[in-house]
Amino acid sequence: MTSNPHYEFTKEFFTINGCTIEERDDKFIKVQLTQELDEALMNRPFYWHYIKKMNRSGDPMSLSFKDIRLGDEEEGVFLHAGTPKLHQIYDFALEKGKFTRLYESIPYPMTHLPLQPWLFVNILLTFRGKQTRNEILSLGLNLINGVVLSKAMDKIKDLPLTSKVSDYTFPMTPLIRIESGYNRLLEYAQDYISRMSSTWAEESEHQLNTETGLLEDFYNRNDMEEESYKKEARQLEIRYKPRITFETANGGLFYLSISTGQKVAR
Repeated sequence: MTSNPHYEFTKEFFTINGCTIEERDDKFIKVQLTQELDEALMNRPFYWHYIKKMNRSGDPMSLSFKDIRLGDEEEGVFLHAGTPKLHQIYDFALEKGKFTRLYESIPYPMTHLPLQPWLFVNILLTFRGKQTRNEILSLGLNLINGVVLSKAMDKIKDLPLTSKVSDYTFPMTPLIRIESGYNRLLEYAQDYISRMSSTWAEESEHQLNTETGLLEDFYNRNDMEEESYKKEARQLEIRYKPRITFETANGGLFYLSISTGQKVAR
């Protein structure tokens, strides 16, 4: 099963989330779930409701995955793209992975090394009008000194990051609150949008006016009912009216050494 494209992801997913994995061979793995993953994946809401109400410790189930070559000779879930359970795992990972906390891995610091907190946010911009397109705006903010990075994820993608603090390093307390930092990045995104070329919007408005004029000609010649005219006019507005929406795709709090922060900020 090691050649299965979903195998490494599944194994890493359960390992990161604190599960015990038993690999019997290259075609079968058994996972002892945590309570969190049992609640998310095993569809036992009434059981866990009862356990919590009784203030007792629950008994998370185990989950087995098998290669399709085993057929029915072993109990377990086939690990392939169409498996509903795999879709549940991906959905859980996407939802939980919207925000992460990572630390720069520094194996042998010479002394106790401070790590500065950076807030990284990926903002999805959607431009709608004559044409629709998406753009990811990746931003970073140093929560100590207020430095802002553009194209932030490109600048840190090759850094050694881990979910645990390295020995002899310590995370600094942010001087800028996360909420305030997040609002700063949203203001940066709005400023970025305001400085963009408006050509796409002007073309969309022109197309909207042209299509609306043709529609009005049909209506004025009594070629269509008023209700149909209003409906078509609304559809033209939806299709061609230029507008920009943005939403936070994901983000994280990353702790980087001062020297690394200076390098990525260049």
